[in-house]
Amino acid sequence: MTLSDLFIVSKKIIVTRLICFFWLIAKAISYKVWLANRLFPVVPPFNFLFVPSFIHLVLFIFSLLALMALFIFPSKRILQVSVIIIEVLACLLDQNRWQPWEYQYIFIIITLVINYKNDNTANSVIAFISAAIYFYSGLGKMNDIFSITTYNAFRTSGILHSDTSYFYNLLVYHIGYALGIIELLLSIGLLFQRTKKTAAIFLILMHVLILIVIGPFGTNYDIIVWPWNVVMILLLYTLFISKPRVSIPFKSITKGWNKLIFILFAIMPAFNFFGYWDYFLSESLFSCKPPDMYICVANRDRKKEMQTFFINKNKFLCGDSSFMINVRTWSFQEIMVPAYPELRVYKNIKSQLLKRYPDMEATFFVSIYINGQKKTVELK
Repeated sequence: MTLSDLFIVSKKIIVTRLICFFWLIAKAISYKVWLANRLFPVVPPFNFLFVPSFIHLVLFIFSLLALMALFIFPSKRILQVSVIIIEVLACLLDQNRWQPWEYQYIFIIITLVINYKNDNTANSVIAFISAAIYFYSGLGKMNDIFSITTYNAFRTSGILHSDTSYFYNLLVYHIGYALGIIELLLSIGLLFQRTKKTAAIFLILMHVLILIVIGPFGTNYDIIVWPWNVVMILLLYTLFISKPRVSIPFKSITKGWNKLIFILFAIMPAFNFFGYWDYFLSESLFSCKPPDMYICVANRDRKKEMQTFFINKNKFLCGDSSFMINVRTWSFQEIMVPAYPELRVYKNIKSQLLKRYPDMEATFFVSIYINGQKKTVELK
């Protein structure tokens, strides 16, 4: 084995250990989403997958043990396969577990299994997954809702003052589009030998900025993506900056079973723009496009265990007498991850809540992205 081969193998081992370590951190932060003893509904994709709560607990324990074992023995294929099986089974029991980082980590381990005899190809496919994530993340941000949200964030932070000129306000209003375009271009830069290092450096700066903004010294928001941002920084450095830099040859990433990963990360996310693929499986990260769900509860006193998640009366949506639950906020507070933002999941949540509380006296709404705008409609 040559010195270059040793470096290639070491990169694969480093990536495996990075994934396992930060996966364990994410699991620890979001442990309640992996258990069934909670107030927030468990939402399997099919009714026959409703199982006793102890099965969720057993899978969670096995998941932690398997990840720790793989961290210690990163080249053991049996451990890689075990992690995949356990995670897939756990995710089948609740769609709220289908988080973007979980999806990415599972397929990185799948990549290792598929290419266990070819370390170079394994590194290339993992690098491609990273590039695809940035590509669709940038593409998803190119919409009016993200621009308006970014614009308001500038206004709230004091970076942009209300007395600035019309043209300056117009420029800042479109900064959301600019951020999406930049991320998209940097993702393309990762594909080419001459530009990958520069692109990786700028993407690392992007992650540092995100951590500053949403981290403990910023808005202290969405703690579950803090470890994901850190691991992406380390992956960018390992794959695209430290030598030998990993290349992404088209032939390698579309060879054999790698075609499956190419289809899922390069082609299927495009169908999300037409409503045929889920947002979280399409790397729609912070795009502001996924739907939100709101519950207007008429009788506050009957649902004492849910009062923690009540927001003050929202007269615009719920009228004068009802209290509102923002389902996204509820999920963040209780299970530390956003609710899986798909209408089928929201309908399932509604069904379970009405079954649990027959006298709930609640009205359910969803805010959906239609023709460049978000419109709030009643969930039927």
